Amino acid sequence: MGNLADDIRHETQRGVILMVLIRRNLDWVPFGELKQQLLRGQGYPLTDDELRFQLLYLADPARGYIETMPLRAGRPEELEQLQVRATAKAVDLIDGRIAADQGVAF
Repeated sequence: MGNLADDIRHETQRGVILMVLIRRNLDWVPFGELKQQLLRGQGYPLTDDELRFQLLYLADPARGYIETMPLRAGRPEELEQLQVRATAKAVDLIDGRIAADQGVAF
């Protein structure tokens, strides 16, 4: 378990990730491009492991805010070969059409 500051930081990171992906019109975004957008466009430098953790959280079937897909079959463990996109449920979350998620801050 993290402390309150870590929890808030993670919740904010997840919200920023969703906003970036939604601005891409639910299109697929390569992992590396997302990582760069978070750093350069939003000021959120995340390591590969940190970003992977947040993506796994958002992709969890109980949440379903993002989908992931390997660029090449047979290489899902290689982050640079991963694509990500937001789902309609993520749009509904940001727009307030579904109940707020305490694990995601906007």
